[in-house]
Parts: sequence; structure tokens; C-alpha cells
Amino acid sequence: MTTSSQSASALSDASSPAKYTSTKWARWLWWLVLAVLLVAAVAVGQHPRRGVDFRVYLTAAERFIEGTDLYRVSDGTMPFKYAPVTTPLFIPFSFLPPRMAVALWNVGSILALVAVARLTRRSPHGPGEAAPWAWAPALTTIALLPAFTFELFYGQVDVVMLLLVVVSALGAERGQVWRPGAAFAVAFLLKPPAALIGLFFLWRRHWRVIGATAVFGVVLSLPTLARYGWDGTLTQFQMWSETLARTTPPWVLSTNAQGLPTLLITLFHPGSVATPPSFAITLAQFVAIALFLAGVLWARPGPADLLALCCLGVTLLSPLGWRANYVLAWPLVRAATEGRFRSNLTLVGVIAVIGTMFSDKGLGFDWSRDVLLMRPFALVYSALLIAMLWQIRQQGAPRAMTLGDTLARLPRTLRGMRAP
Repeated sequence: MTTSSQSASALSDASSPAKYTSTKWARWLWWLVLAVLLVAAVAVGQHPRRGVDFRVYLTAAERFIEGTDLYRVSDGTMPFKYAPVTTPLFIPFSFLPPRMAVALWNVGSILALVAVARLTRRSPHGPGEAAPWAWAPALTTIALLPAFTFELFYGQVDVVMLLLVVVSALGAERGQVWRPGAAFAVAFLLKPPAALIGLFFLWRRHWRVIGATAVFGVVLSLPTLARYGWDGTLTQFQMWSETLARTTPPWVLSTNAQGLPTLLITLFHPGSVATPPSFAITLAQFVAIALFLAGVLWARPGPADLLALCCLGVTLLSPLGWRANYVLAWPLVRAATEGRFRSNLTLVGVIAVIGTMFSDKGLGFDWSRDVLLMRPFALVYSALLIAMLWQIRQQGAPRAMTLGDTLARLPRTLRGMRAP
């Protein structure tokens, strides 16, 4: 069968009643999953001991209003770990009752997921390409449901940051400058590992967006400078640095840490050492980033897959990466799912099983602790990264099956992106 006849067959299949029915049920499942997440988002917000991470942001915002130190040793195991200049972003929530603030933030995270799903749709397929599977958004979210559970339970910022990253990348591809610059600046300030998305802008030569990001970074610093003054702001940055230096090393080899740097330290550093030296953490992260960059340069992905790979890399390459942060893998897991390629679906299934089983409720505290020390999340997401890089190198994009079960690939761009 020729390429043209394959395309015609695929178009014919796409218009069949069975295809329409399948798409309709896929859409219903997607909305059902979102409804469950919305109920959980509101319910978690009403619990006084849930959303603890977001309550830390609220405390920092209150301290900012008071003009007192943001970082205090007395905060114990739950210190504020974000840059001082991010604190004003949470001030509006500090005027609300804490339970309402957490619920609103969690609902906002689910709405951000809806936006991400819409923005990361692939371009219409051409010759040699398969139409993305309609069931992918729902199944991707189900596979990552344990990560979303942690996200809502603690009230974290990863889904909002994912939306900011996607908005910045698509805006840059559409020729915009200031809006993507603002979105990327906020994402970077929320979590500095988001700097890896800069690889997308460099690769795609969006130089003006990089400049706009720097401008907005300065603008976002002005409220902190106005509140604390120049010397006070420097003091807050110094205290932030000291907080990270005090809290990061003990975390890196804890059971929660599931990034590639932790996996590398676990392989090459004595397991009996609870707190690795700082140089070992830096070296492991450098090696992880170097491996990632080498893989991307070797595979030469299109813009859609480059963005998805970078989103995963933000968590996978961080020594602070843990289970909740892997919601940032959503675009790449979606790519693995919507192609309907069997080995990719198997990997997605393994991700779902690991997320569900390897928890305190799945295996019990002692067993889950022993298993998590083997860094299963770092292993399975590294496997997903390698599989996607290999397929992109071979075919230009992740493998996909047409409706006629012919091997093809996914389109290389998202809707609104420039051609590679």
C-alpha cells in the first residue's frame, strides 16, 4: 500500500461511526477524570492538615507583608525554599482563609491541566504520520494519578509551572515575545530547575524571548527591593542560599528523592552515607545534565518532543525531584500514550503501577521505603526518556500506529508551532 493510500484509508477510518463513538467515550472519560480531581482538590483544601506546602507559601507571604525574615531555622522540616522574589506572587492568597486558599490553588492546578491538555495537541497528521489517540489525555492523567494526588495533597506548584512553560514555548513559536518571556520568568522563579526549558528557546533560536525573560526577572524583583531595600534583599537571598545548603544534602538520599542525580549517587556512593557531600551532588547533577544534553543532540527532536523532553528533564535532572514533581512528565507520557505503540504503552503502564504500588498504602511503610531506595521512579522515567530518544532518532518523532495498524510516527509539532 502506498503512502497516499494509507493516508486515505486513515481518513476514511477517522470518519467511521466506530471512530466517532470511541472519541466520544474518550472525551467522557477525560471529563470524568477531571471531575474526580476537582472534587479531590476542594476536599483536600478543607482539611486543616493538608496543603502543607501551600500553607508555607502563605506564611512567607505574610512575613513579606510584615517585612520580616522569610527564612527561619525555627521552621524546622517545612521551611520556605523558594527565591525571595517569588513571595509577592502568593500575597493575594494570604488575604483568604487558608482552607479556601488551598482549595482555590488546587482547583487552579486542575484548570491548568485542562489548558495544558488543550495546548499540547499535535498538529494534523500528514504522510507517514498517525493521528494522535483520543484516549491519550485521560489515560496519561490516570497513569500519573499518584503524582497528581501528591500535588493536591501538598498544594504544590508543578502543574501551574507546567502551564507556564507550555504557554511560553507556544507563545515563542507564534512569534510573541513579552508574554512568553513573562511566563518563563515566573516559571523559573517558582522553580529554578525550569531553566532547562531555556534549551528549547536556544534550540529554536528565540533570542528575543530570552531577553524578555531577563527583563521580567528584573521587574519581578522590584517588589522585594521595595519592601526590604537593597541590603535587606541581599540578606534574604543569603538566607535562602543557606536554607538550601542546609536542607538539600539530607534530602538527596532520602526515600522521597527520585531524580537521576540521586540514582547516580546511589550507584557510585556508599549506601551507608545518609548525607552526601555537596561536591558529589553537584557532580551527579552535572553528569545527569550532560547525559540528557547528549541524548537530545543525538536524537534531534522536533519542537513538540523537545518541549516534552525538557519538561521531564526539569524533574528528572534535579537532585530535589520527587514523586509529585513527575506531573511535569505529562507531555512526554502523553506522547508515549497517544501513539498506541505497544512498547510505549507498556512503559506507561509500568509508570502507573510503580506510582500506585510503591507507596505507604500500596506496600506498607517498611516495604515501600526499601523499594523507594532503589529509585524506581528515576529508573522508569529514564527508561521512558531513552525509549523516546531512540524512536525520535529513528523516525523523527515517537512511534505511532495508524487506525489500520500501520507503523508510523506522531506529528513533530504542536498546533501553532513552526515547522522544524
